[in-house]
Amino acid sequence: MSVSEIESGIAEWEMGSREWYLSTGSIWLACLLLTGSVTIADPDLWGHTLYGLRALQQHVLVERTDPFCYTEPGTIWINHEWFSELTFGWLWSQMGNPGLWLWRNFWLCMILIPAWIALRKSRASLSGAVLLLVYGAFCLAQFVVFVRPQLVTFGCFAWTLLLLRDYVDRPQAKGVWYLPVVMLFWSNSHGGFLAGVGIEALVVLWVGWGFFQGLYQRRDFLRLAVAVAASWLVTLINPYGIQLHQMLWDHLITTQIVREWQPLWQARQALMYYIPFLLIALAFFRSRKWEWIDLMLIAVVAWQAVSHIRHVALLAIAVMILLPRPITDAVRSLFPIMNKQWSGPTRLGLRSVLIIVMTLAILGLGAHTVTHLQGEGVPPWQIGVETVSRAPGMPVAAMEVLKNERLTGNILTDYGWAQYVIWQTFPESRVAFDGRYRTVYSAQLEEEFMAFQKLNQNSSTSTPLLDQYPTEIILLPKSQQTNGYLKNRHDWSLIYEDEQATLWGKDVNRFQATIARSRRAAILKPEIPKWMLFPAAP
Repeated sequence: MSVSEIESGIAEWEMGSREWYLSTGSIWLACLLLTGSVTIADPDLWGHTLYGLRALQQHVLVERTDPFCYTEPGTIWINHEWFSELTFGWLWSQMGNPGLWLWRNFWLCMILIPAWIALRKSRASLSGAVLLLVYGAFCLAQFVVFVRPQLVTFGCFAWTLLLLRDYVDRPQAKGVWYLPVVMLFWSNSHGGFLAGVGIEALVVLWVGWGFFQGLYQRRDFLRLAVAVAASWLVTLINPYGIQLHQMLWDHLITTQIVREWQPLWQARQALMYYIPFLLIALAFFRSRKWEWIDLMLIAVVAWQAVSHIRHVALLAIAVMILLPRPITDAVRSLFPIMNKQWSGPTRLGLRSVLIIVMTLAILGLGAHTVTHLQGEGVPPWQIGVETVSRAPGMPVAAMEVLKNERLTGNILTDYGWAQYVIWQTFPESRVAFDGRYRTVYSAQLEEEFMAFQKLNQNSSTSTPLLDQYPTEIILLPKSQQTNGYLKNRHDWSLIYEDEQATLWGKDVNRFQATIARSRRAAILKPEIPKWMLFPAAP
């Protein structure tokens, strides 16, 4: 048989359903176990859990005003993650860390199940399915290692995209009526539901255009429009109404100092972050089975991923759901002879061996990490907290010094550490600013905090956070350049420092005994293990 015949698909071999299910199922399960093998505390997990516990104790859905800061006390708090936090609080109070671990793994399933359904419906080849699952899982592993409400967005985005894409192919599909149900839950669990609103709008426009072109019937367009309109309306069913949308939009268009909200090109990334873009390029340049709606959806999500690092996860999900057919075609186009030679019942045994080897290799990667953390005292069903680096590492040693010295007051700390500080010191102490950003704090305070972060040893100007607000204690990463600025300030004294953190106290009477002990080198570094279990109390 000629190469041209193979390339044209005349003799394309179709795999038996049993082999396909067993092979892709084993790879899928291995990818699930890989992504769920290790769980690390997100820097905001302390806050998410605490807010849920407080709401349960007070028998309310949300706290309307913020009790945790001293810079803008009593300010309005629009908590877009309130349902996730209620869930965190209840699970942790009932089951401890394993409860949060189970929640995280449930949402891993909610991400990967739609991906597997998309592979099956698209009749992806084994090679295409393995490529999408393995590399998609490797990329997602960078994001799903943390317990955080954003996992709800990943799962709901996957199901929304799957339901919409299925409707484009089969307008008679009834799954579209689940969109309002998904959106009602999504909009009360995480602010990322705006991504769902965006892709719903794009698909409505596509089907509407198709109706005018005679590709869809009027009832097809109306059915989708009603389902999408209902899903948009239910987003107003939340404790804040339209204020939630206004806050989220303001949050979205504001430049933030959080690394994951920065554009992809502004920060150094692991190669895994670029995998979705490589798969898109493979499908686009080597396949003729693209559909325009897939191209438009991928383009929109890719633009989000380039604009904000955190949205790379959404792009990985979109690639797994939208590209099985183009990726399958691209692999066959790239390797026509190999595709033919490896097809058919004569190579079944060899294909099975390769799938087994690949499955074991993926499981081995997960087992390696599990074994390492197990040796550090963090079993797979627990949530680990690293205590050496900057966030997501937590300053447990510095916090022990703070407690041993009985230092309380208004604490200015890194945004990545602030919710850990809240958990450990509230209500005796308050913080200046934390990772909730515009859900609580004003744009002016955010700008003042960003300006403080940029101070260095050559800065000589005053700063509102130290000169206008009643700040008494500063806890900063050792690597932060602001420490150089503080060394030049005569009204602040370094109390403690280690390889991770510095602790500063204002020269006020109640801190003089601690400052004197520090100058005599009487404050020693506590012995803290590199890894601890959440909540990592000193």
